[in-house]
Amino acid sequence: MNVLHWHFIDATSFPYVSKAYPQLAAKGAYSPAHHYTADHIRNLVQYAKERGVRVIPELEAPGHSTSWAYGIPEIVSCVNKVPYSGYTVQPPSGQLSIANKKTEEVVNTIIDELSELFPDSWFHASGDEVIMNCWTNDTQIVSYLTEKNMTIMELFRNFVFNMQDHIRSRNKTVMVWQEMLLEYNFTLPVDTIIQIWIGSEGVKAATQKGYKTVVSSSDYWYLDIGYGKPRSNPYPTVPGTGHNHWNRVYSYDIRANLTQDESALIQGGEVCMWSELADKTNFEGKIWPRASAAAERLWSGYETPTGENITSADAILRLLPWRELMLLRGTMASPLNQGFCTRNPLDCFQ
Repeated sequence: MNVLHWHFIDATSFPYVSKAYPQLAAKGAYSPAHHYTADHIRNLVQYAKERGVRVIPELEAPGHSTSWAYGIPEIVSCVNKVPYSGYTVQPPSGQLSIANKKTEEVVNTIIDELSELFPDSWFHASGDEVIMNCWTNDTQIVSYLTEKNMTIMELFRNFVFNMQDHIRSRNKTVMVWQEMLLEYNFTLPVDTIIQIWIGSEGVKAATQKGYKTVVSSSDYWYLDIGYGKPRSNPYPTVPGTGHNHWNRVYSYDIRANLTQDESALIQGGEVCMWSELADKTNFEGKIWPRASAAAERLWSGYETPTGENITSADAILRLLPWRELMLLRGTMASPLNQGFCTRNPLDCFQ
């Protein structure tokens, strides 16, 4: 692992203690014990740096933004609509009000603060899972569209482009989720990094358009799925909502069906651990050692120097002792097989 993509603000909680807007965390976090202060962030970034790990922040906007409403109510639309379907993919509903100048002011200020706290040259501007119905049922937004003779997509585009331009003004490379390019069909600046998550087909679609990508396809590299439903399936139309066993994680060839030029646009891969059903009691075992399987693929490739395929049958002989080493280091990595096979791997796997 050499990059931590930190998605630390979402609809359910606003834990970041902003210098300019401390009320966002005071009212929007689960509790004071669930705050991330500037010192917490600096310490984490420094800890990671000393171990060769970059930390890339993500500012979730304009979707999944309910938690902003508790501190600054006027900048969020469709807050806690019931039933939530039609307003969000999973509760609670709420998206930033993109017709409100105050929204842009708050977002830009948060970007400025995070740009100081996170020195990495990349900044994730999010942009996933936006539901237009949230805005088209907001009377302020509807009035604004009528006054300006605009469509909702034009207003949405203006908001996210202004947000991304502000990030670039801080000398950052912008990273976004794939919907910005492949669903909303925005023509993004060519230096934008596209993160692919809705299945594996998006890798081809984004690289064909000439964009650099980070691959985290849900059908192989989402580590949170396959454990049941927190309320309803948060990814009802997304491929791969079954459990991604380590063997499946290892089997993913992110270069599949790509030309050489398209493959060259891949900047790397990322396994994702979302926290609907994970906390400090179980997250390590959900991440490790499956993340190690992806890491071996990304760092060591798919063939030996002599051109032979590297298979999962080879990998298991490395991953079994690696999991034992992780346990000795205090990481609660899940077992890959029964203990007999750890002690007698050649009896089990040859």
